[in-house]
Amino acid sequence: MGSFDINSFDDPPPPPKHLFKYLSVARIQNVLEQGTVRFTPLMNTNDSFEIRSTFKKFAGPRFLKMLGEQMDIATSEANFEAMLVEKMKEFGIDGVHPQAIIQMIEAQQGGDFLQLLRIQIQGTIDTVMLPLLNDPQYAQQLLEDFGRNLLCFSLSERADSAPMWAHYADNHQGFVVAFDTDHEWFKQRKDGKKNRLQKVIYFDGMVEEPLENVSASFMSKTTDWTYEREWRLYAQVDQVDAIYGSDDDPVHVVNFPADAVQRVIVGSKATPETIESIKSVLKKKYPHAGLTKSTPNRSTTSFDEVEVQGGQTA
Repeated sequence: MGSFDINSFDDPPPPPKHLFKYLSVARIQNVLEQGTVRFTPLMNTNDSFEIRSTFKKFAGPRFLKMLGEQMDIATSEANFEAMLVEKMKEFGIDGVHPQAIIQMIEAQQGGDFLQLLRIQIQGTIDTVMLPLLNDPQYAQQLLEDFGRNLLCFSLSERADSAPMWAHYADNHQGFVVAFDTDHEWFKQRKDGKKNRLQKVIYFDGMVEEPLENVSASFMSKTTDWTYEREWRLYAQVDQVDAIYGSDDDPVHVVNFPADAVQRVIVGSKATPETIESIKSVLKKKYPHAGLTKSTPNRSTTSFDEVEVQGGQTA
């Protein structure tokens, strides 16, 4: 499993102050001018192994412990009596104490009804549920369904990654948008629930079961992708603002507020036309945002950011 420490992700770290989206020149219009970003189904990201076998079994010791605790709660005398009362109301039977029904059943079956119920439920779990949940084909189908239904917006911790500029920003001809992670857009969904940024876990092995580490099981990538230093926002299809394209290849987009953008960085090989185009849209829609250029520093093998003349101060 490489350097992956299972315990280090029990309490996910807070995101850095800024996260960066690498983009091609063709994205100036739909991202900067229209103020939208694409949320991609996990199954359709550029990582062929985004959806892969990440756990040995679905129902391991942690799952069984949780299931046992839930069964104890559901079959407690108080909860079972409350359920009986509700069911009797549904059938128009009022005024009969649930204990009287339980005693009648126990008289017929000759034993502790709730204990017999627990034994029957446990038998169903052992003979039906667990074999199904731990079938490798079931696990694979679960992951594929998850990968089709969950969407993600990916960002990087770094604005100075040469591979990222090459792979995602037109080989240094594109641009990078720096987002302010303190903005409310990164913290709340439209339905008011938290939409926390999550750091991607990189590891090559398998955990014993999903409950050992949910992020590692469903939201991880292999160590080949470590250089991306990726963070993500996740969303369901019903949380996006628009869907374009065909049913076979839908494009899900979400609007972002202009003041969530802190600055834009153009690549070292960006053409004057690209720089002027970005400068123009920043003046119209993002007057607060800085404009800089990524410049290779060959003595340090890193990139310096230089303010673009005529742009806003970063």
